[in-house]
Amino acid sequence: MNLIQQKLKEIGSDWELLLILAKRDISVRYKQTILGLSWAIVKPIATMLVFLFAYKQVAKIQDFSGFPIQLVIFSGILFWNYFANSLQAISNSILVNSNLISKVYFPRLIICFSSIAVSLVDFLVGLAVYIILALSLHQSISAYIFLLPLALFITSLFALGFGLIFASFSVKYRDVQQIIPLIVQYGFFATPIVYTSKQLSEKSWFLYYNILNPLAGLVEMFRACLISQYDLLTAQNVSISIIASVVVFILGIIIFDKREDSFVDYL
Repeated sequence: MNLIQQKLKEIGSDWELLLILAKRDISVRYKQTILGLSWAIVKPIATMLVFLFAYKQVAKIQDFSGFPIQLVIFSGILFWNYFANSLQAISNSILVNSNLISKVYFPRLIICFSSIAVSLVDFLVGLAVYIILALSLHQSISAYIFLLPLALFITSLFALGFGLIFASFSVKYRDVQQIIPLIVQYGFFATPIVYTSKQLSEKSWFLYYNILNPLAGLVEMFRACLISQYDLLTAQNVSISIIASVVVFILGIIIFDKREDSFVDYL
């Protein structure tokens, strides 16, 4: 725990650099784009429409959650985009900023933490779209929306933990970069993003599924914060997700600290 406190203290002491790097990443992301921030609106809506068409018109899949399927899918996509984009940005942050790292010393963790900024901006824009969508469907916003920052924080810990692990090894082993897109692609379907956990909760292996995939509990936590009277979240899901996120985050910090000194040798 002393290591975690030390690293977080280093980041806190250089918070101005953190803000500068975050602002730079946001600026670079939307520089020379016609739609700019509108991409944060277009992508989740387009994904939702594709799955709505596939479910209702092609596969004729019926939703048994009892909640508006549009809100179920959009809230899941909103969560997944934040997690997946954060994971990829953190994992690639050291390699992307190799020139900066090799020229001057500063806490390397700052680069990883600042890389979440773009995903956070996209999430906030998508959240505004979700609220508009819910109101247009005559649905109220969940009374637990004040817990959304907590859900976002826990998800950030999980993304940071895995991202730090991947970033630590990808500097020397570039093959690691090939694993991340696979995790994002397969994880999307292995996690209840465009469906709810109701279809899985009656299975005997559901507990083991939650342990192996803590993201299942996190996405349901997101939905409970957004969809009114959403009752598919359990204390067990939340507990598993929180514990897993903290453990992965601590593990990521430890591995990153052990490999940090060798980064310059391979960049």
